[in-house]
Amino acid sequence: MKKKSWQIFIGLIITVFSFNACSDITDTQRKFLDIGEISYVGRMDSVIALGGNGRAIIVAKNTYLRTATKCIVKWVDFQGASSEKTFDIKDYVTGNYTRMPIEGLPEGDYDFYIYNVDDWGNKSLTVECHGSSYGKEYARIQPKIAVTAITVDDSNTAQITMSTSKMAVKFRLTYQGDNAEEKTLDVNGTGGKLMIPNWGDYENLQLKVTTYILPKDKLGVDTLVLQEVTQTAKQTVIDFDVDKSRIVPMALTKNDDPGNSYSGKGIAALFDNADTECWGANISAPGHFCFDLGTKAYLSGASIVGRLDYPGWDVVKFEVWGRESLDDGKYGTTGYYIMASSQAANFVTEATTRKWKKVGNGWFKYTSPRSNPQTSKCVFTEVDHSFKPRYIMFRVMSVLTPDVVPVPDTQYFGNEGGFYSGDGVNSKNRAFCIKELNFKALGISYIIQ
Repeated sequence: MKKKSWQIFIGLIITVFSFNACSDITDTQRKFLDIGEISYVGRMDSVIALGGNGRAIIVAKNTYLRTATKCIVKWVDFQGASSEKTFDIKDYVTGNYTRMPIEGLPEGDYDFYIYNVDDWGNKSLTVECHGSSYGKEYARIQPKIAVTAITVDDSNTAQITMSTSKMAVKFRLTYQGDNAEEKTLDVNGTGGKLMIPNWGDYENLQLKVTTYILPKDKLGVDTLVLQEVTQTAKQTVIDFDVDKSRIVPMALTKNDDPGNSYSGKGIAALFDNADTECWGANISAPGHFCFDLGTKAYLSGASIVGRLDYPGWDVVKFEVWGRESLDDGKYGTTGYYIMASSQAANFVTEATTRKWKKVGNGWFKYTSPRSNPQTSKCVFTEVDHSFKPRYIMFRVMSVLTPDVVPVPDTQYFGNEGGFYSGDGVNSKNRAFCIKELNFKALGISYIIQ
């Protein structure tokens, strides 16, 4: 009997707890059922703020925009002041994106908070991004592109070097020389170098440079025009290196020496900037070889890199002759084809009759003790710049040693020295040997102010 009473008591306790639990569940459900069904609105996706000139543009992907009809954009500046604007989404949708411009935005950095709502006032989650508006103050501190150097080469092409600006997308160069017509160039890029062919012989230049920038650090969409830079440039004469890649050996006289070389290049080995050398095949100094510079130039000097394995046979005295063109033809009274050898007594007379002109004289002077290979450079003397030659005859007048025999320094005197055929030392030839031959020419440069 006692056992049955105990079982009844336990059953009553379980029933009470069960009733209370069911009551709690019903109350919780009733709370939410009384509110009704909740509709959640899709948020903006992949939001960024593009910077602009006095504005910003909020760009978002339309991934979740099923029921949203309006977008509210709130922004806060660095001082904590806030503003907001509401956009009808349908008016700003372009393809898969919504683009919402905020115009009249003072320069500065902003934090943006964006959320969507539907027609029943349901709200999406808020997304955040950072952006900027830029304008005159930003432009004021940006570097401007300007002209830093102008040189004019022997083909009358001006190479203009500009400074650079990493935000630049283009620049405008306007130049006017000696009251000539004003010319304008628009160049895409951040600066650097540009080439202008058929350059005028301007003594004085007035230069204007306008820089157009697109602020990449602001994700900028609007180009800014920086304040114009005004410069002046005055002409000056400089020496520059002749472009050897244009030089082509040519047989322009009966006694041209084509030269020998280990590379088989002959005279071309003098201009290849390679570890090859050329030596005279048939000549004794005086002797000559010819080539086409590839362009007309006022030659002003030369330099030499001598042979690799022995300092003998390096050129000492030489002459440079030239012609502007070969229009006279090969033969005839004034034809360019010289018949006399360099050693002949009538060589200069015939060369002059055939309209060759001496550009100038030169000599190389070497160090003591002699290095290997020999190197030397010189400027021309008795230079004739009344013409601008393209076709060149290089006439070797003397070499460093007689017949590969080293000579004491007392027998070498630079412009007075060297050995040549018939000098009385002995009867053998005086061949030349050269590794590289380089030329200087007069060009135009400008002093930029």
